[in-house]
Amino acid sequence: MKPHRLQTCLLLAVLVVMALGAGCGRKGPVRPQRQPLPAAPEHLELRQQGDGMLLSWSMPRLNQDGTELTDLAGFKIMRMEFEPNQDCPDCRDTSILLRQIELAYLRDVQQSDGRFFMADTGLQQGRGYQYRVIPYNLWGQDGTPAEARQVVTFLPPAPQQVAAETADGVLTLTWQAPALPAGLELVGYNVYRRRPGRPFAIAPLNPHPLAEPRFEDRLFKSGSTYLYAVRAIVKQDSQEIESLLSKAEVATPWAGAEAPF
Repeated sequence: MKPHRLQTCLLLAVLVVMALGAGCGRKGPVRPQRQPLPAAPEHLELRQQGDGMLLSWSMPRLNQDGTELTDLAGFKIMRMEFEPNQDCPDCRDTSILLRQIELAYLRDVQQSDGRFFMADTGLQQGRGYQYRVIPYNLWGQDGTPAEARQVVTFLPPAPQQVAAETADGVLTLTWQAPALPAGLELVGYNVYRRRPGRPFAIAPLNPHPLAEPRFEDRLFKSGSTYLYAVRAIVKQDSQEIESLLSKAEVATPWAGAEAPF
């Protein structure tokens, strides 16, 4: 073959390869080579709330190689059900993707004091539930998962007779402790609030469990209507469980100077 014809054939071959390459594959940002993967989320905790489970965890700060994590995009929440009397619940992984959380759009997830809170509701009493929280980066790569499991046991009774009163710009909420069966220890209470037509917040208003059946709310919009409800926190052996929500109390608090006469 003559040299000029060989050069022409080679040029055509290169153009064909480039054309094929341009039309194939996934489009998007070019992923850097050897991109480090996120380390596991920190301090994953489970707490039963009535017939649901509250998941909470902290954002990982580092990659698996110890470098600073700067490209975290979100979390995948995996859930697997198991029988509590099963010898090896991990022997057959039947996990499903329960929720995918994007940091840019926190839907059905609440962030407070550097922690994420997510509720999984409608669980079956007597069943075990295992959760894996998997971080992923901007390139869609999964990092190290954090894992925890818990069995949904009994449903503790809710506090009773919740009442609200406003004075001097402070809303004071009071209630009566629930009657607990023998063997259960009352640890404290959590207070939850919502606006009409909206669900209750996932995380409680109080940063720490309340020792007494009383709560003062000073962070409200004067003249706005709120619904308040309380859960009791009880302990059986070493496990803490939140009760069902109490009956909601409706209140419209006013700042002292703005209270109507």
